[in-house]
Amino acid sequence: MKCKFCGNDLPEESKFCPSCGAPVEPEEKQEQEQSEQSAEAQQQENQNPYEYGVPGTDNGSGAQNENPYQYGSAGQDNENPYQYGSAGQNNENPYQYGSTGQNTSADYNANNGTYGQPQKPINGTTYLIFAIISTLLCCLPLGIVAIVYACKINSLQRSGDYAGAQNAAKKAKMFTIIGTVAALVVSIFYIIFAIVIGIGSSDFDDDPVSNVVENVIEDKNDSKKADDSDKSDKTAKTTEPAAASSGLGTSWDSYTVQINDKVLTFPCTKADVEAAGLSMDTEYTAENYMVNANEYELVYFMDANDNEIMAYAINNTDTAMEVKDCLIGGVSVDDYDLENGGLTVIFPGGLQMGASKDAVTGAYGEADDTYDGDSLSMYSWYSDDSYYKSCEIDFDAESGLVCTMTMQNFGQ
Repeated sequence: MKCKFCGNDLPEESKFCPSCGAPVEPEEKQEQEQSEQSAEAQQQENQNPYEYGVPGTDNGSGAQNENPYQYGSAGQDNENPYQYGSAGQNNENPYQYGSTGQNTSADYNANNGTYGQPQKPINGTTYLIFAIISTLLCCLPLGIVAIVYACKINSLQRSGDYAGAQNAAKKAKMFTIIGTVAALVVSIFYIIFAIVIGIGSSDFDDDPVSNVVENVIEDKNDSKKADDSDKSDKTAKTTEPAAASSGLGTSWDSYTVQINDKVLTFPCTKADVEAAGLSMDTEYTAENYMVNANEYELVYFMDANDNEIMAYAINNTDTAMEVKDCLIGGVSVDDYDLENGGLTVIFPGGLQMGASKDAVTGAYGEADDTYDGDSLSMYSWYSDDSYYKSCEIDFDAESGLVCTMTMQNFGQ
């Protein structure tokens, strides 16, 4: 059986044509219509238009033909001489073909308002590909739903349900877009959360001490470069050498520092630092501040003249403890810390603020690492067994003299 609109073969018991979507009429009805059309065509062929219609004559049937060109059987009352149809028909439309009351638009294909024209097929493969990408790279739950609808598109088209295929395509597209947008929003929030959480961590392995010290030093030296007159005054105060104690080591890896007349060996206790005439600045860091296990906290010690020294309060235990109970694992001092005078800091080998590069390298040897910046040069020495056993001496880029000294020994 073939479709009477597109002429393609129809599967058995199909209600709609899979090619054009037109409704399928039973085979018996099609044969009956074809037989009626053939009989009518044969009847029209047998009629001789010139056998009837001589004006004023009787054609033998008792009917008088008023129009010589009128077609049809005797007894027809045709208002239009060019009207076609069977006897007894009263057709108001002179150009009407067929029997009275026939609707030639009965076979009108209601789908998209066309007669037998095939619908444009939907490519279900494209929807399936985007749904799979959304599932793998974006949102898994919504992506799976999009895949399910994308897989239905081709099967619905093959069965003739074009409206169902369109609906499946629309839903596959909707869930793919929603899944992709949702995944992008979640990713943005995750990145922001990760950045916020990662700021300020002071774990030994994640935030090396040298990075903290470098940031503090850079800030202070930028301020120092903006005020040259104050710098010259402070240099006069801090470059005057003080007497070194006999207990001070000669090499940097002795981890000794002399503060005033007190020699400290790191790591030491908070009480040892206070014995040198300093006290911890509790406004900056409260004494009951908790330091996590295997972490450190920066604290400051000050003297009576408001000179200050930065120190590292370390917790080498497996439990958190208050900062006042932590060990001091080293100090860092620059010429600004000593600007008020009255505080002496001497490193191993008798090195003090204002020493030259030759004096430093002569006492400690060649540095393991050097860095030359716009405002200062950094020379560093490291122990072979730990990164947190080190010494760093910084030189002012303009004068070439020592402006910052840092000693660390965390005991690890």
